[in-house]
This record gives sequence, structure tokens and C-alpha cells, in this order.
Amino acid sequence: MTAEREYLGSHPWLTFDYRIDFDVKDQLWARLGEAFAQCQHLTGTPLTPAVAEELGAVYLAKGAMATTAIEGNTLSEQEVAEIISGGRTLPPSRRYLQQEVENVVAALRAVDDNSRHGGTAITVDWIKRQNRQMLADLETDDHVQPGEFTTTGLVVGTYRGAPPRDVPYLMDRLVDWIARLTDGNDQQPATVRFFGAFLAATLSHLYLAWIHPFGDGNGRTARLLECAILTNSGLVPWVSANLLSDHYNRTRSEYYRRLSNASRHGDVTGFLGYAAQGFVDQLREQIELVQRHQLRVSWINFVHERFRCLPNTEATARQRTLLLSLPDGPTPLNAVRRLTPELAEQFAGRSDKTVTRDINRLQSLGLAVVDRRTIAPAIHLMAAFIPGRATTPPDDRG
Repeated sequence: MTAEREYLGSHPWLTFDYRIDFDVKDQLWARLGEAFAQCQHLTGTPLTPAVAEELGAVYLAKGAMATTAIEGNTLSEQEVAEIISGGRTLPPSRRYLQQEVENVVAALRAVDDNSRHGGTAITVDWIKRQNRQMLADLETDDHVQPGEFTTTGLVVGTYRGAPPRDVPYLMDRLVDWIARLTDGNDQQPATVRFFGAFLAATLSHLYLAWIHPFGDGNGRTARLLECAILTNSGLVPWVSANLLSDHYNRTRSEYYRRLSNASRHGDVTGFLGYAAQGFVDQLREQIELVQRHQLRVSWINFVHERFRCLPNTEATARQRTLLLSLPDGPTPLNAVRRLTPELAEQFAGRSDKTVTRDINRLQSLGLAVVDRRTIAPAIHLMAAFIPGRATTPPDDRG
């Protein structure tokens, strides 16, 4: 029966097997080892609910923008964030762009919600539902039936999808393969489970793109499947599970080249290495952002503790407000009184001499770094364990 399958002649790379080239195996494992460590770091990082919610919104917007941008959506990350928050509705001529984003956001939120209730069961029907969600309320070509396998031979660029009559069989094999790659992991070390989840996620992404089972939305569906598998592992924080979409979008031409090389030249390892390096790079950026938030929270706590020891006067309260209103970097001295509405109200009716006295007081307390033109909070005081920065104020000489 297998010999009758048309795809064996047209798509011989659909083997549902993989071999990691020996000469890059150690390099790939090293990248995945770092990715695992970074994910563990993020998982164990305490954040206030407000900061966690803010970061969740940031990476939801990044993920939705990235996976739609790869398919040609032109909305900016800021526009996507405003759409997600409900603060923006695009005009009719661009409404389809908003709909594309909203469809992806709904799917990503469902993956997140499922992860809190036992994870997502990856079945053929589930994959079909995700494709239907991706195309919901969008105009499509006549041959496209959202959530149903194509019955028409598809060509994307120079790539031809798998023979339509083989698609149901191939999708059944894909789902079974995903289960094998991720099954029985509870008894294995966390590192092995992480490696298995990453391989299952990226390989299923690759195979779904190769099979091209739907009339439209295959790329978005493949990247959502990748995100769901990573989230299901329980070892990748949800805010990190769609970082790969951002990587693919940032390196779009390389993404398509790696997909092409994997099918034309059998370079599956090249795609895995490309994805692993991008995942590591994105995780590093994410941790840096989380650390900046943590640093800011520590700074706020330190300021309140420091001011608790000072006289409880109107001037002291104003100086504390000023200090906490300063952004991390240098602020021009002439902009200080207008940093926030609260600060503007406290300085209302007061002379520039009052502002100068408050600035000098913060400097004398060692809580601000001041030169002739700018003021910056002394957040470097929080960096006790960062080599070379424990007691060194920022250098603003430009």
C-alpha cells in the first residue's frame, strides 16, 4: 500500500525521521543546553503581577506581529499592541490586517490557557481548528476551505506542496511522530525532555510547511503548532514559546532559505541549528528585559527604604517623586519639572531654584548622578553582582 503513495516520488524528504550531522551535533546540543538554562532562569524569576502582565502583553504583540508579518502583514508592533489592548480599530481598507492579527492572538491565548489546564492535545482535528482560526473572517480564494485539507495541488513560489490525496495520510503520520518525539518524557531528565520538545516543535513546523496541507495559512498554523509543542513541554515559559516566530520574521530571507535547503538538499540540521541559535539569541534579549524590570523594582524598593529614614516633609516627598519619575538614562535638567503630571503638580508655582535644590539634595544623598546638563537615577547601586559596575556610576560623557 505504501508503494502507491505519490509523495514518495515527489517529496522523498518526507521521511518522518531525522539525522543530525555529526560535525554540527555538539554545536547544536550546546545551543540547546544554553536555551534550556535560559528557560530555567526565566521560569524561576519572580516578577510582580503588573510586570508579568506587561511582559506577557509585549511578547504576545511581538509573536502576533511576527507570524503575520512573515505572511505579508504590514502592521507595526505598536499598532498590534494597540489592537490587542482594544485601543485601536483600523479603517475598513486595512481591517483585514487587524483581523489577521486578532486571529493569531486568539489562537496564542488559547494555547496559553490550555497550558494552565494540562496542555494542548496535538491531533489532526486540533491542527485543522487552528487553521480555521487563522483564516476566520478573512477573504480567501475559492479553492480555500479554512480548516479543511486542500484538494488542489498548491504551489508557493517554486515549492509544490504534497500531493492532495496523500495529505490526510501524511498529517496522520505527522501527529503520530510528534507523539513519539514527546511521549514518555516524564521519566526522563529535564534536559532530555527539553531537547525532545524543541526537536518536535521545529521538525513539526518544518514538516507542516513541507506538506502544505491547507489552501492558505499554512505558515501561521505551522508556527502556532511549534509554539504549542514548546508550551506543552512545561519547560518553556509561554512568553518564550513564540520567540521563534520573532526570529523567523527578523531573518525572513534566511528563514525561507533554510526551509528550501531542508527540502532541496536534505539540510534538516541546518534548519535546526538556525532555529536553535535564534531561540538562544531571543532568550538572551528576553532575560535582559526581565533583568531591567527586576532592577527597576529593586530600585523603587530601595528608594522607599532610603526615604523612610528622612524627615517626613513636603520637600522630601517631592524629591522622592522626582527620583522615582526619572527614567533609567540621563534626563535634561530643564525637563525635570514636567516628567510626569504628578511631578508637574508638585512643582506648580515653585521657582527653578526649588527644582535645583531638590536635584542637589538627591545628589548629596548619593541617589542621583548629576552633571551640568542632566540628571540620572543612581540605579548602578543595585548592580552589586555585575562585574565592573557595582560602584561605578554611568558614564554620560557621550
